[in-house]
Amino acid sequence: MQPQAGRAHAGAWARPGASMGGVSAQPIDPPEDLLDPERILRELPEDERGFFLSQYREAAEAAREPAGWKQLRRVLRLWRYHAEAMKEPGYHEAREAARNGTGGGMLLEDYLRTRRGA
Repeated sequence: MQPQAGRAHAGAWARPGASMGGVSAQPIDPPEDLLDPERILRELPEDERGFFLSQYREAAEAAREPAGWKQLRRVLRLWRYHAEAMKEPGYHEAREAARNGTGGGMLLEDYLRTRRGA
């Protein structure tokens, strides 16, 4: 009786820490889910969390239907990017400058006028 293909090493794979020619059978951690709503919530400042939760709950409710799934993922991606951007040095100052119009940029109308004239 011949051993079946693939069964000869089955016992080696079943033992924790077993080695197969220099490759260990140690478990690896699953990749971190960047769209995890709990993670996003933890990374947001306190004053942003309520707005995130309201948008998340609305999108999660809509995602009960298949057509709403893309919107839920979109909401999570946007908040993920927002949480990351807020960590950048100078983010809050740049946001205030943009809100107050005190930054070094120019109005869109002025930019378009200069492009048309060129």
